[in-house]
Amino acid sequence: MKRSPRVAAALGLLLFAFPLRAAAWHDTGHMLVAQVAYLRLTPAAKARVDRLLVTPEGRRPLIHLCAGYYTAATCEKTYDPVTIAVWMDDFRGDSLNGAYDPWHYINHKPFFDGVPARPEVGPEPVNVLDRINWAVNTLRRGTGRDRADAETLGFLYHLVGDVHQPMHATTRYTAANPDGDAGGNGFRLKAAEGSPATSLHFFWDAAAGAFGYDSPRRPLDAAASARLRALAEALMKEHPAESLPAAKDLEPLHWVEESNQLGRRAYAGVRENETPSRAYTEEARRVVRLRIALGGYRLAGLLNTLFVEAPAAPAPAR
Repeated sequence: MKRSPRVAAALGLLLFAFPLRAAAWHDTGHMLVAQVAYLRLTPAAKARVDRLLVTPEGRRPLIHLCAGYYTAATCEKTYDPVTIAVWMDDFRGDSLNGAYDPWHYINHKPFFDGVPARPEVGPEPVNVLDRINWAVNTLRRGTGRDRADAETLGFLYHLVGDVHQPMHATTRYTAANPDGDAGGNGFRLKAAEGSPATSLHFFWDAAAGAFGYDSPRRPLDAAASARLRALAEALMKEHPAESLPAAKDLEPLHWVEESNQLGRRAYAGVRENETPSRAYTEEARRVVRLRIALGGYRLAGLLNTLFVEAPAAPAPAR
């Protein structure tokens, strides 16, 4: 697919515009998926998303990570229709939330490279595909509680982003990694200058450096929000939804299958313990930009089918 030089130049100018922060797909990439989706919502879907994720003045946020009294002013992290995409990663890393770890990936059609296939190896019962379907079905029925609906929406935002990252849908089994490399986490790389990516998974999580290696601090200030929106709009110009028939594909299994095929190809053209070549890096960035745009379009498509009526007036208190 051809890219406009003007769009490419705009992207290049924006790559380094964000304030410093540790970066990965779960920051800039995830928020770009959410931003693209937000720009594509119907009025009814936008009203419902705003009802769940935009906190009215003087009220308690429905989703937050807080220390102390739960108000928007005292919460450590609160969320909106863009930053909600990183909520699931914000609460990772402790034993209380370890049960959510399998939600982020799926061991779909394991890749046996130079070793016999093992028919018993496959996805865990709880995986990103299972949880996306659960979230969609839950939102379709509605829980009857705004907070539960908001949390389910938060899961859906993040998981749609995850499933479009190719290394979240494939694992390679070799003689050196007979139990699999955990989606490229066990495939070590020599990081390029300026890059923190020391594994194939990290390399793809960092979007191959397509957006630099820094992400905007949260909560987003007005400048960071504007820059994030500008970058999302540049991606949408590079990959217009109207030119992508796949953007209308709202079947999550198909998204998994796409990522699995891309993930398998990601092992080609790069060697363990070496630095990815410029050609490999540029192709990875092309794939990343397309996957993020598709993720945003498809997330919007889901929300537009789920939220077809304007929400009722909010209850007096939560």
